[in-house]
Amino acid sequence: MSNLEQVRRGLSSLASLGLLLWVSGCLSAKADNASTGGAEGVVHPVASGGRAAVAQGGAGGGGNGGGAGAPFACESTAETNTMVAVAAGDFMMGCNAAIDSTCNPNEQPGHAVTVGAFEIDVTEVTQDSYTTCVNAGVCAAPSCEWDCAATGLPASCLDKSQAKAYCGWADKRLPTEAEWEKAARGSDGRIYPWGNNEPDCQLTNMAGCADQPEPVGSHPSGVSPYGVLDMAGNMVEMVADSYDAEYYATAPIVDPQGPVDGDRYVGRGGGFKSTAEWQRTSVRDWYDLADTSSTLGFRCAR
Repeated sequence: MSNLEQVRRGLSSLASLGLLLWVSGCLSAKADNASTGGAEGVVHPVASGGRAAVAQGGAGGGGNGGGAGAPFACESTAETNTMVAVAAGDFMMGCNAAIDSTCNPNEQPGHAVTVGAFEIDVTEVTQDSYTTCVNAGVCAAPSCEWDCAATGLPASCLDKSQAKAYCGWADKRLPTEAEWEKAARGSDGRIYPWGNNEPDCQLTNMAGCADQPEPVGSHPSGVSPYGVLDMAGNMVEMVADSYDAEYYATAPIVDPQGPVDGDRYVGRGGGFKSTAEWQRTSVRDWYDLADTSSTLGFRCAR
């Protein structure tokens, strides 16, 4: 996936065998959609607690939660996310080549899909909401350190099993890839959640904007047709489907659920390190099940 050039530069600057072995261990897991966006098949480094803590920022104070073997100290009784209803119906899934010149092979062919009615979280799950699940003894703590006062930041440094556990605890589930895309773009085949205008820092949090996660819902002008926020930028979002680059060629046209098996899953919606082309609603990227990146977040559906 991304950030390969950064890894090579890091390796060339190592001064000792001990550091080299440490980096080699980190490279056994992939991480995030970095500033150059995702790219299928390229391995990138796992996010360390230090990098993730800096990236998340926040208000400061309030103690720290998790990371580097430290106990998770955050506390919360926050409610789960507000949801919005998406009516049953057809929509254009995949890259709309008629208006989008940046189609990737794994976004094709564009095709009409029918999705049943569902609800989806208006925003990405926050640190505050996820902390409530940890405090309840259901969810595992994040792998990086959180600023407990930064309650509105999206939950990060979690793998897919942790995201699924949270959604289950909230009587929800991860959205399918088709549900996510319909909620992001509506039924008119638009390129971005807000329409076909190129993204900027007012519409979304992408590379060159905040350079770190922002509190959820910080870009209301980038809202989707259904009133869903942050479907482009801020965090790359986990969805339920396993990843197959050629899935669209044979996928069902009614409520597709993704491949039956797979050790990789689909990530949707460019993150705060992703460039403009990765903010398109049709973009698909893949992640390993154990990825716990500071750029990966999620929202739930039901």
